[in-house]
Amino acid sequence: MDRHVEVTVPPADAGTALLDYLTVRYNYLDRPQWAEQLAMGKLKVNGSIAQAGAALNGNDVIFFDAAGLYEQEVSWEITVLEETEEYILVNKPGNLPCHPAGRFFNHTLWAWLRQAHGLANIHFVSRLDRETSGIVLIGKTPRFAATASKMLHSLGIESHKRYAVLVHGRFPESLTANGWLMKDPASPVSKKKCFRSICDDGDSDFIELPDDDEAVTAHTDFRRRGFYRPPKPGENPRKFVPDEQGGFSLLEASLHTGRTHQIRATLRSLGYPVVGDKLYGVDDRIFLKFAASTLQPEDWERLILPTQALHAEQLSLPRLGINAITPPPFV
Repeated sequence: MDRHVEVTVPPADAGTALLDYLTVRYNYLDRPQWAEQLAMGKLKVNGSIAQAGAALNGNDVIFFDAAGLYEQEVSWEITVLEETEEYILVNKPGNLPCHPAGRFFNHTLWAWLRQAHGLANIHFVSRLDRETSGIVLIGKTPRFAATASKMLHSLGIESHKRYAVLVHGRFPESLTANGWLMKDPASPVSKKKCFRSICDDGDSDFIELPDDDEAVTAHTDFRRRGFYRPPKPGENPRKFVPDEQGGFSLLEASLHTGRTHQIRATLRSLGYPVVGDKLYGVDDRIFLKFAASTLQPEDWERLILPTQALHAEQLSLPRLGINAITPPPFV
């Protein structure tokens, strides 16, 4: 499918040179790449071929012909779990974005649903990060999507979501993490979050509000299923092996709140980074290398797995007759 992007310049950005505006606001292309697109005549402002140094006005309309824009390779190992006239449930692999964003358009679950599966109306009820595998629910009608979305926001009352996650370290038998998700001031990655327990000192019920206006509450229950070790030569390189002496733990995570990066950020802050996680794993500088396509063999060795070991294994909406379960691919 051809891709065309149209945006309106906010009045606050009036006076900014077009190339500067594109470089700052849309970082899926770097400055030389945006300059190349401009030189190819791929961008217009108010219907006219755009010039890199032209100053923008508030409410200018920028049109970008993104057809043929390079998209990274993804996994197409998608399984349809259930389909009715109202919805479709799929098992999404790791390394596949759900919907178009940045460079990704045709290499998305959204595009697959339209092109390979012939689905005309797509309303994502649940979403997963690009590298998170597992169950995704898509409504075929706005009415179903609205009803199901409302239920998903009532986690533990009208719905249940359970994840399987593999972490570094020997995790306790069970643990409840109740606290805040906020910006991680120690990380060079601006979007990275950290978790802080409500009662850090362990002897007070006083709730101190974090010094972050964007902080949100986060509540997750973790239960250990077993200890594991990495695969050895000759074994499946993408599957960890049960081992009571192993230094890795397979957990199940049940959400009471549904926050972006909730499980990954919480586990990293607790000292149990997710295996294969480029942002919340053993070193967040790996994420910066990955974004710049400069990962080295030693970085992949530290990650162990090519994508993060987080899998949405169960989605239950009893009132809608939905209870889908699918096992994690990394054990």
